[in-house]
Amino acid sequence: MRRVFALLLVTPLLANCSDSATPVAPPGAVLASEESAPQSARSPAVMVFGNPDAGTSFLPPGSHDQSLHGKDRVIPGTVVISAGETVTFRVHPGHRVAVYRDGTRPEDITVNPGPFVLDPTNRLALQGAPTPTYTYTFQEPGRYLVICATSRHFTVANMYGWVIVR
Repeated sequence: MRRVFALLLVTPLLANCSDSATPVAPPGAVLASEESAPQSARSPAVMVFGNPDAGTSFLPPGSHDQSLHGKDRVIPGTVVISAGETVTFRVHPGHRVAVYRDGTRPEDITVNPGPFVLDPTNRLALQGAPTPTYTYTFQEPGRYLVICATSRHFTVANMYGWVIVR
């Protein structure tokens, strides 16, 4: 009986878990069957940096309960667009967008001490000041890495995603 009761308590928690490396897509994300359609035939390409409604508020001051894995996300993890189209990044406070060249991988980024990822190698764009939206137009086909340039978000929460340009 105790085991069944414990399982009933834990099961809803497990159902809401995800690992930090797997991007979570919100309702309405691009489905595989839609990838071949040009972005203009679908909804506009939007990636959200941050998920402030995730996690818990039950934190003692000065500690963290790993909610960053839910809060510090790029949603959806991947968007597919046609060459010449623009992606709008909705940026919640505390995040900063950086766009890297086709073929750049997360492990290619050098992270130095400090609050921001400032590696200029292969970087195409860096959001200059914190603003609620940031846009970037992708001219050439490829697979572009987009990261949160807040060091802890990128290194600890794996906060990055992809823009695939066809």
